[in-house]
Amino acid sequence: MTARITIVLMILTMASVAPRAQVTPRPSRYAVLDVVVFGAWLEVDRSTYPAAVQALLTQHIARWKAYQPRPRPEKLDPVREMVLEARENYERRLVAVTAGSGADRLAQQYVDALRPCYEWEGFHDCPEWEAKFAEEHLGKNLNSPFRELLPLLAANRWLCAAEGYELEGVDTEAARARRTAAAPLAVALKSRSLLIRTAAQEQKARGRCHA
Repeated sequence: MTARITIVLMILTMASVAPRAQVTPRPSRYAVLDVVVFGAWLEVDRSTYPAAVQALLTQHIARWKAYQPRPRPEKLDPVREMVLEARENYERRLVAVTAGSGADRLAQQYVDALRPCYEWEGFHDCPEWEAKFAEEHLGKNLNSPFRELLPLLAANRWLCAAEGYELEGVDTEAARARRTAAAPLAVALKSRSLLIRTAAQEQKARGRCHA
């Protein structure tokens, strides 16, 4: 616990040294990957992709934006508001990959069961939980409308967990998490979805959670 608190303090200190206003966002070389596994609020230069991928990416982003989350309770405290925002974005992430009917309800059920963290704080536990949950859900729901996304999502989250373990100084667990990411990534590379295959190729090239 002491080590975890120390790392959090280090992160907060670095954040205070580099104010948000001084950070200039850079276009990602792995735009499709980041949009699919993190969110469609990220800017994408679609012109760098083949026309077929551009069309699928446009549809993906449109579904993300069109999703209507469940009504929120009134008078939320700031923490509860962040929790709900994280869950709603997770629902959008799932809904965006499929045009199938009933996807909204199924995405909500998935996220209700997952109960994702609203922030990771750079540690392994939250992304590792997401990776395990994705794999377990797919194992029980082979016809899930999210079946093309979940292997890629699991692979990415295992890599995120590996980086968390590295930050925590647990190299053996970091290596295990990286090895574990290989199998779902191999599945994603053979996905029936061109968009998911493209994202998986970017994940393989990057080899990390974030750019």
